[in-house]
Amino acid sequence: MTTPHEPRVSVICPTFNRSRPITDTLDSVSAQSVTDWEMLVVSDGSTDDTDDWVRDRARTDPRIRLIRAERHGHPSGPRNRGLAEARGAYVAYLDHDDLWYPGHLRALLDAFAAGAGFVATGFEIADRHGRVTSVSRALDLCWHPEVQTLGPVFEPSRVAHRRGLAEAVGGWRAGSGAEDWDLWLRLADARTRFSTVLDRTVRLLADTGTRRHGITPRRRLPVAVFEDAARAHAALCELGEHRHEAAFRRACAADTRAWLRRMAASAEFVRPAGWSGDPEAELAEGTEGLGGTGADLLLVPERGRYLVALPLACVTAEHALRVQALVRRTRPAQFALIDEVVARHGGVPAQDAGEYGFGGGRP
Repeated sequence: MTTPHEPRVSVICPTFNRSRPITDTLDSVSAQSVTDWEMLVVSDGSTDDTDDWVRDRARTDPRIRLIRAERHGHPSGPRNRGLAEARGAYVAYLDHDDLWYPGHLRALLDAFAAGAGFVATGFEIADRHGRVTSVSRALDLCWHPEVQTLGPVFEPSRVAHRRGLAEAVGGWRAGSGAEDWDLWLRLADARTRFSTVLDRTVRLLADTGTRRHGITPRRRLPVAVFEDAARAHAALCELGEHRHEAAFRRACAADTRAWLRRMAASAEFVRPAGWSGDPEAELAEGTEGLGGTGADLLLVPERGRYLVALPLACVTAEHALRVQALVRRTRPAQFALIDEVVARHGGVPAQDAGEYGFGGGRP
């Protein structure tokens, strides 16, 4: 098999000490129905036999290329290295512990042919034993700039974009937080045309050892401010009590339906290609749906007072401020319940507390 002079798709796969299991990921690319691709496996200073396994596969499939990099300890560095070496018109990402099904690149290219600049496909989630534990539904593939602001949607292995777009907005950024959420948001801000595909073409690994489970949020979204630690703790405990669960579930459902209805009426709302269903009908009772902070409230001492806050996996303080500005507008019923409990314990909403309303954590 000869390597195409100009592959249509460059596949970037950062890896570190994956050893033999990386061959499953490589083989899932070699099995693609689309054949004019190159795969850039960027080894982030691996110290085991990962590089040897990649070289072995490259001998039988020259479209696979090993790039040895200095240790970054973060996938953004290897991905940027891959971008610098990519020759394809389109760039697709594949994490070293995920797999593609044979039609993945075909689904991406069909979306690009329809004018997309950024494409995300459907998925299956499997545990480390290969058992599928959940699958994407149409609602997971609905998109809007507000969804992108509030939640880390679209894992890298599901995503491709036209070459040059990532570099134009500053490339992949390192640091604490969800680096994919950060890059996709910057692409959305640059008015990139987002498109999604309903087909489940990717199998994602759900395991506590994956990076997504290991991110420690540095940012926070202040919800309430207290003068007294005991009162703040009492409010936090009450907010977690089972007796409020049904009310919060109803409030969440009402907020999400209203938010979805408003977004769906907007020209910026994206449905999966070829899907004409009703997004609101896809909502299950009590689900957050369409992103969300996905984190529990915590108690944070600050400047002699006490914050009840949500941790945020935003890379930048500016992004966290944008979340704070939007989240109360999209979740009024939920915050009305929170504010009621906070007031009962002598606290005030964060936006009413002067300097504590900044919401982003430290830059």
